[in-house]
Amino acid sequence: MSIFELIDALMEYGKKNGIYDLLDYDYILNDLLKIFKLDDYEAPSTHLDMKLDDILNEMISYGIANNLIENTQQNKDSFDTKIMGALMPLPSAITHKFYELLYKESPEAATNYFYKLCQDVNYIRTTRIAKDIHFDYQSEYGNIVISINMSKPEKDPNDIKKLLNVKKVGYPKCMLCKENVNYNGRVDFPARENLRFVPVALNNEPYFIQYSPYSYYNEHMICFHRDHFNMKMDENTIKALVDFVSMFPHYFIGSNANLPIVGGSILNHHHFQGGKAILPMENAKEEYVRDIGDVSAYRLNWPMSVIRLKAKYPNSLVKVAAKIIDDWRNYSNKELNIINEDADGIHSTITPICRKKNGLYELDVVLRNNLTTEERPLGLYHPAEKYWHIKKENIGLIEVMGLAILPSRLKKEMEIVKKYLLKESLDEKELESFNKHKEWADDLTNRYQINKDNVDSIINLGIGEVFTNVLKDCAVFKDENIKEFIDFINKI
Repeated sequence: MSIFELIDALMEYGKKNGIYDLLDYDYILNDLLKIFKLDDYEAPSTHLDMKLDDILNEMISYGIANNLIENTQQNKDSFDTKIMGALMPLPSAITHKFYELLYKESPEAATNYFYKLCQDVNYIRTTRIAKDIHFDYQSEYGNIVISINMSKPEKDPNDIKKLLNVKKVGYPKCMLCKENVNYNGRVDFPARENLRFVPVALNNEPYFIQYSPYSYYNEHMICFHRDHFNMKMDENTIKALVDFVSMFPHYFIGSNANLPIVGGSILNHHHFQGGKAILPMENAKEEYVRDIGDVSAYRLNWPMSVIRLKAKYPNSLVKVAAKIIDDWRNYSNKELNIINEDADGIHSTITPICRKKNGLYELDVVLRNNLTTEERPLGLYHPAEKYWHIKKENIGLIEVMGLAILPSRLKKEMEIVKKYLLKESLDEKELESFNKHKEWADDLTNRYQINKDNVDSIINLGIGEVFTNVLKDCAVFKDENIKEFIDFINKI
């Protein structure tokens, strides 16, 4: 098929999905001709009916064959992003459409439109996300969801080599800055021509909402402050979360903690994450503790230390949450190894998650602490070293809520573990990947009668056990210290 047929097929795809206004047809077509370095265009007599992935793959092949791009994953991703960026409406047009739907129809109609657009333009790469592995694990605390993330592409060795000589650039300051919109990208920074976000006001401050390109759960939204500054955890943060669920009551929203080790991967830009999903912690059993004014406080039966607040009025919820933040920052219990502050700085903070449910505002306050010791240099309330073969990275907002985001390497490594459990021989290269799992695999062998029919389910069971224990490691009040946890809640 010719490049003209592919361009026409892409234009038809955009028209069918309502991505662009027909008044912009020729403008977009000429942008595509620029991308492919074409001086003329001959419209084909018939339209090819093709899936977007097939169109883009053919266009990438054309780009490589005609020396428009090098054959590396980063270059291919940047090229198809630029192609889809040509079809994208301006940010102003998307914002106007979003708010028209929000006020004339419903908040859900607005987010449905925006989410579908981000999928249709391949910003959310749905075919890659479909490769992610998911399974459930029934823990003593309820269901836990395990996912192995296959949607982030592996770095190409040729792209890594280029990073050695790349000039350091401070624009955009990070991957959450508003300057990312329509950014061309570079070797060390992804292209963002098909990124769009919508402005929202939360707590009378300027924020933007966009969707995550990796969608760890349904309608995975990111909400970031207009200005680039470090993550904060204070009363204003809680006010912003409450304002968000007031505007979008069909979504939950939460914030990563604002300290290293217990925070997420981006601590230098204040932001939240939310979406249209019920993650496992939401369904955890509640143990009523007390009322604080007109706010009801519960302890959750969950591997981590969680206080759930419920209130009819948002201002009451905010005030109590702010008091918990202050009290927790001032709480210390040396017998339990909870140190709130020392020469290294403040160690105590929270991970908050907010939602509207059954006519009430609901806020889960997860107590966090990033103290380090000689025995636990990566954090006393961080996964223990014996679990690093499965999970070594920070436990952030999403995982706190019971959705494990595990690295893609586990897919291959679990196939090797499977061979070992079935007493099949491993070659030298396989042994190299397997050694870190050996102690865990031997434990599974000792506890279960393993055969070809049940080996996969036993591996999944083992992974679920490890992740549950990881969450328990991150609890500041362990299961045996529930009394002290209740005492803390009673003294708020």
